[in-house]
Amino acid sequence: MHAIHCSGLNVQNVWIRYFSLTGNVSEFEIDAYLNGAITLTALDRDLVSHAVNELITETPPPPAAPYSDHPEDPVVMAALSGQENRDALDGLVNADDMDEVDEVDDGSTGAGEGT
Repeated sequence: MHAIHCSGLNVQNVWIRYFSLTGNVSEFEIDAYLNGAITLTALDRDLVSHAVNELITETPPPPAAPYSDHPEDPVVMAALSGQENRDALDGLVNADDMDEVDEVDDGSTGAGEGT
């Protein structure tokens, strides 16, 4: 029963899978067995276990917490987008600064030559 609760399975799904594996007791009996009210034959117990294990392996794993360098992490993606934008802006600002520096250099050189 612990495996069923931990994996989020319900009795109906377990019974349907059990039944498809040639099990022949009712859903009510499976529910009673899983809650400890009755016992089943060894074959039926193994079929229930097999049904539960099959269902567990078909259940997708829960999402994991992403690390900071994970490419699909939305925070990382936003930061990378922001960094790319900042890099592009830095390139524009640096190009503009270079023009201003050239103008200042040209003006200061001319002023120095004139005195």
